[in-house]
Amino acid sequence: MIKTIIFDIGGVLIGYNWKEYLMNEFDNNEALVDKLRANIFGEHWIEVDRGVWTEEQLLADFTKNIPELKNEVLEFWNQIGNALWQFDFTKDWIKELKSRGYQVLFLSNWSYHLKEQAAKQLDFLPLMDGGIFSCDVKLVKPDHAIYEEIIKKYNLTPSECVFLDDKEANVVAARECGLNAVQVINHEIAVEGLEKLLAQ
Repeated sequence: MIKTIIFDIGGVLIGYNWKEYLMNEFDNNEALVDKLRANIFGEHWIEVDRGVWTEEQLLADFTKNIPELKNEVLEFWNQIGNALWQFDFTKDWIKELKSRGYQVLFLSNWSYHLKEQAAKQLDFLPLMDGGIFSCDVKLVKPDHAIYEEIIKKYNLTPSECVFLDDKEANVVAARECGLNAVQVINHEIAVEGLEKLLAQ
């Protein structure tokens, strides 16, 4: 019997589209945007969410190969919260699940910087029963250790939990840790997959 529902945040409760946002910010200059994306969202982007590197280290890494675009990188970084939006269904979904008696938690790769920048978009957090941001535990999905962290923190029985995430690797890792899991392709598929598990 499922007792706990664990949500990823980005792509599940909050929307984002980095390319579309950057195109709007930089006058549809695709060559510029492609350069920014390649250097910001490269192999070290995960360190943003891990919360170990300083802001200075991160920005130095982002601009290492594009020093001429330092101002553009800073502009994006300092307004990154504007790239996110809370889905219309987010609060109602959380409230509805809680009204049915489920514990509702979050487990998300998320940075200190983005927590500050997107405080308005995260205003649903008080509706939830708790959770873990990657930056607070210095672990990132799909590392099994972060799933074990939330299991331990809330004394969960993995088989009594459902985890929802938009990334396949994170869903696979959750299942490897004993949790039920649903990949969020879109909201309708997520609700259908979740309700099937809740009905078992």
